[in-house]
Amino acid sequence: MTQEIDVAGLTPGGRRLCEWRIRRGLTVASMATRSGLPEQLIGELEAGRDWVDQRRILSALASGLRLDPAELTGQPYMPSGSDHSAVHSLVWHARRHLARALSVDSALGEADPERLAVLVDGLQASDDAGDLATAALTVPRLLELAGSPQAGDAHHGAATLRATAHVYVGRLLRRLGYWDLAWSMLRQAGPPAEVRPVVLGEEVRLLLDMGQAELAISRVARGEIDVPAEVLLPLAVAHATLGQEEESDRLLASAHEKAIDAHQQSQAAAAGAFVAAERGGYDSVLERAASAVCLPAGDRSALLVLTSSARARLGLYGAASEDLVAAETIAPLHTRLDPLARELVSVLLVRARVHAEVLGAMAVRFGLR
Repeated sequence: MTQEIDVAGLTPGGRRLCEWRIRRGLTVASMATRSGLPEQLIGELEAGRDWVDQRRILSALASGLRLDPAELTGQPYMPSGSDHSAVHSLVWHARRHLARALSVDSALGEADPERLAVLVDGLQASDDAGDLATAALTVPRLLELAGSPQAGDAHHGAATLRATAHVYVGRLLRRLGYWDLAWSMLRQAGPPAEVRPVVLGEEVRLLLDMGQAELAISRVARGEIDVPAEVLLPLAVAHATLGQEEESDRLLASAHEKAIDAHQQSQAAAAGAFVAAERGGYDSVLERAASAVCLPAGDRSALLVLTSSARARLGLYGAASEDLVAAETIAPLHTRLDPLARELVSVLLVRARVHAEVLGAMAVRFGLR
């Protein structure tokens, strides 16, 4: 089935939704039936008058089209600029590493714990700072040195570092949209018990990105352990995605109780903002985000993208543009790889005309023009 699509004024997500619906031979009405979403919303999305800033809606659309959500967000994105190209190069190294791990001839050599610790700390610091290019450049050396964690490793500290390295590389792959590779990398992150909470938290985030909130929740339940602090926050978002407000609030409250410093308190506040967005409480998004005053640059940029969307929902287009510009300033590539940020560039180009020049230049940097 073919049909001409006028892409003028469409958001990237609205265009992909329209294209996939037509490929599937669906009308807007039948798409509404399959997704459980209102016809009006689907029409507004396809016309570029609305955008997706809730996981539940993205998951419903993808389910209705029998697609992975990445097909609607466009991930992984074609490299735009030298930094983006450098980050994409880690995919080759990740595939090579995983293939070698499966080889019967692969052997786990003695690691240098001190050198491995320096690389792991460097990757974490770069990731926290939102500097994905520097983080990606660390990956080849890190994977070469790390090998694959195995039961019975002679040096327990090295085993923990090896597992942590796989988690951080998996996180980078998730952000790029290479979800299968990310999952395979997380499967390599074992067996040290000290790393298990971090692995579980990253698994929940990955399943959420894949539109599998139910599986994310059951993944934690199967662990048969008290939910660790690292898992409480993404798990709260998972429950919010499914409309389970009471459980979501309980998990957020538990995270606040377990927070021992300003950083953890800010993380809980930021998670509360994402939960509020799932409920469509945009005033609450801004209120909770204001309490998240101690976040690393990468997390801060993601929160600014969320508040930008909330302000746009409230008709505050100038302030929304300023938040989006601030997010890119803090963590450029981190922001450019955020699907919601890419939607907002298109939305605000039409609605925030006073910032049209700045947003137009941003669209070029995002590879949207």
